[in-house]
Amino acid sequence: MTSAGIPVGYAVKQDFTLRPANLRDLPRIVAAHQVAFPGFFLTTLGPRFLGELYAGFLTAGSSICYVADDRGECLGFVVGTTEPAAFFKRLLARRSHAFLYAGLSRLMRHPVSVSQRFLAALFFRGDLTAVITDATLLSSLAVHPPAKGKGIGLALVEKFCAEAVARGSNYVYLMTDEDNNHRVNCFYRKCGFSLDGSSRRISGRVMNRYLRSAALSTKTGA
Repeated sequence: MTSAGIPVGYAVKQDFTLRPANLRDLPRIVAAHQVAFPGFFLTTLGPRFLGELYAGFLTAGSSICYVADDRGECLGFVVGTTEPAAFFKRLLARRSHAFLYAGLSRLMRHPVSVSQRFLAALFFRGDLTAVITDATLLSSLAVHPPAKGKGIGLALVEKFCAEAVARGSNYVYLMTDEDNNHRVNCFYRKCGFSLDGSSRRISGRVMNRYLRSAALSTKTGA
């Protein structure tokens, strides 16, 4: 097995299916995150911490969570929430002890810097224009490297947006790095997102905020 949970030499078929994610998918979602976001702050907190984070998404009523499935293999995932202003506050309130325990070793080594960056990572959601109040946050999207180039990322985005529409949202937005991230920025523009601004994180990272109509249908491949 690879570290991402896909067997070595695994051949991805074109006819993957998209389905709602559940807690049985949690290990592969965590593995996909680790592969897709190496070196990112939340990744450095470890798989146990990521497990708590994604379990919070998978068990919240406001969440939208889908996986791309091929013969029982999770090829990629997308998660987000229709209530970005409240979701992360509730998540921290309900799972604060679990988060603390999962990230304890890192906190003990760097208590001030880690705690500040942790809170910033969870609560910084990219200040939308004040008049936009019905936007769903696409929080995380990842596709296993062996499965890239099959249209999985685009399919997950479109499924996510369709579900946002079904739940009453007119817009979907997301945050992604501006620097050293050309391919991802191009991908989201290909998915119909437009740059809506940028913000600087506490770590100094510049994050681009992308916004699109949730009802927009993108037919091109990705």
